[in-house]
Amino acid sequence: MKKFLLIFLLLIVSGSTFAQQYKSHTVAKGENVYRIAKRYNTTPEAIYRINPTAKEGINEGEILAIPITDDQEYNTHVVEKDDTVYSLSKKYNISIETIYLLNPEADKGINIGQILNVGKIIKSNTTPIDTTPSEAEKKAVLDSLKTIPTEQKIIRFITHKVKRKETLYGIAKKYKIKVEDIKKNNKRLYSEQIKKKDRIRIPVYEDKSTFDETINNSKISATTRYTIKPKDTKYNIARRHGITIGELEKLNPDMNPSFPVGMQITVPTAIFVPLKDSIQPGFELYEVKPKETVFRILQRTGISADSLFKMNPYLRDGLKAGMVITIPKDTLTTVTDLTKGNYIDLSKNLYNFSPKKVAVMLPFGLDTLNIEARKDTEEYLKNKQSLRIALDLYSGVLIAVDSAKTRGITTELTVFDTQKSNNEKIIKKLISENNFKETDVVIGPLYQTNLEIVASELKKYNTPVFSPASRKESALYDNFFQTRPTNVVLQDKIISYVERDSIDKNIVIIVQQGEKYEKIKEKLIAKFPKAKIAKIEEGNYLYEVRLNKVLDKNKPNWVFLESNDVAMISNVVPLLNAKAESHKITLFTTDRNNAFNNDSVKNIHLSKLHMHYPSVDKEFDNKEIEEGKEVSPFIKRYKKEYGTDPNDWAIRGFDIAYDILLRLGTADDLYHSASFEGTTEYVENKFSYSKKLLGGYCNNATYLIKFDDDLKLTLVE
Repeated sequence: MKKFLLIFLLLIVSGSTFAQQYKSHTVAKGENVYRIAKRYNTTPEAIYRINPTAKEGINEGEILAIPITDDQEYNTHVVEKDDTVYSLSKKYNISIETIYLLNPEADKGINIGQILNVGKIIKSNTTPIDTTPSEAEKKAVLDSLKTIPTEQKIIRFITHKVKRKETLYGIAKKYKIKVEDIKKNNKRLYSEQIKKKDRIRIPVYEDKSTFDETINNSKISATTRYTIKPKDTKYNIARRHGITIGELEKLNPDMNPSFPVGMQITVPTAIFVPLKDSIQPGFELYEVKPKETVFRILQRTGISADSLFKMNPYLRDGLKAGMVITIPKDTLTTVTDLTKGNYIDLSKNLYNFSPKKVAVMLPFGLDTLNIEARKDTEEYLKNKQSLRIALDLYSGVLIAVDSAKTRGITTELTVFDTQKSNNEKIIKKLISENNFKETDVVIGPLYQTNLEIVASELKKYNTPVFSPASRKESALYDNFFQTRPTNVVLQDKIISYVERDSIDKNIVIIVQQGEKYEKIKEKLIAKFPKAKIAKIEEGNYLYEVRLNKVLDKNKPNWVFLESNDVAMISNVVPLLNAKAESHKITLFTTDRNNAFNNDSVKNIHLSKLHMHYPSVDKEFDNKEIEEGKEVSPFIKRYKKEYGTDPNDWAIRGFDIAYDILLRLGTADDLYHSASFEGTTEYVENKFSYSKKLLGGYCNNATYLIKFDDDLKLTLVE
């Protein structure tokens, strides 16, 4: 109970703000922002916040201001071929445990190019270090800040109804803004095309004078016209003419942002390098394919996001089909080589390190809880199932936020109490009184009615809303993400498995009477028209003589049992178990509900029948810890934090939140990440989202589990 109270107090205790200190760092040869962040035990985003121009790249000798919370610095090591945690511990004379402590992500293994902390830097003297930058350092930092362009302020929005044959470029030109301005305020357009009758938000900016951006006239003494050719990009043209992209855009203020082939632009006459000659030795050109993403290119090349952006700085403005980029030679792999079993590891391709704004909306019921009365609080927690689920989900989210931080992803987490189900008034008040415009994602609420209200209210901002518990879909809102596979998805998982290997099998269908089970019965008969149907008596009872008529001694019998009636299941399972002595019988169900867990249904029988069933999760077993099997870092961390093993809801909270944060780190937004091909998997849950024709996104990733011998559960798929 102390665990619950501790988590609960975290929700209502406000954080303290401390004065931030800085120290200066002179960039050494070969260093990047990520490596510097590791040295000072901070994050790349924290460095970018103080040194915004570092996003465009850093150079040897440049001075950066580094935010610090203590005076400790760390040695770093770039992992090379044949490096192991053991060999590094010997090389740097530190323990293996210290490496894991300094680099929690190393629990899952280390990879070539990964940067690790390998021990503290020992100072040569004990004199306190003055963390105040010198006047020269201050000036260098301030000068770098002066080059930041001021972002234009949006004063209002116009709703534009898309007409037939209209394009984003045409709409942008009409309102004298950029295509990117439209996409930023209509995020679904990063992954979807506009269509007739769509309503999109057009930002109206505050009228400001143009920035003090000038072109060096000594460099551009004369100009000429250049016709865009296939594979041309702004970056390549600018580089081949000896100017920057900014200077190229200044020369062509009305340039079509989509950069179509055949368009004529103004360029300097002084310098021109053919495209093929502009590539340095060891590199090659690669043409971006339709629907290809930065994430996919990082997977195919195996290089880091930092390296890709260094070679192609214009990629920070967005990726599009037909763009030609520079990559190291011989690094491309085929798409089929990317992942094993179509699984993807998002943590290896992080590039978006801007702070993630996450809102959690769960029914904590603070309005009815008397914290001062400990006895009353404990009794309330025992009896309030929704509160226990909410607290467990939230405890998992907290571990996910902390785990993502070790990978350079910082999170601004805001928590809201939705109090109870169908609470429209309170929810609308929460949304109206808080700024959700810049929120990247909302996790929750718990109840479907509240989820629909939040999705409806936040649709105007196109904010994704993730359902952590409900299996019901939303056919109304495009910003709704269903994290739990629906019953239909679970049914299809096991039916397709049986269908693939049913030719020489005797399929038997045993379905509970009643309207509720008619649909699944019809679905099974449609998929297996030659199946035999066992007749069920009134009261959902199966006689042995009826079972004998549908079983076959000469073929494997694959039996579907569909019921939530404990009496029926405890009647059918023993009958099948007895027949297994003379028949080959395998039991299947599309829904292993609580009735199968009743004490009157013996697991030893389910084990003998090798029952197969679909599942949302892998069903983590605490026995694995007792048996000394490998346990995930999350479970170790959770037990250390809360003094107990995580339950299914805590694990679910972690998996959902960690997946969301990694998706935000490998894409422009969550709609963009939903276009990734492949499945992500963590402790017990996996995710593969697809857009429904009507409504939002559905998770189609499920597991197929079977009872094996000796009561063990085995993962089939």
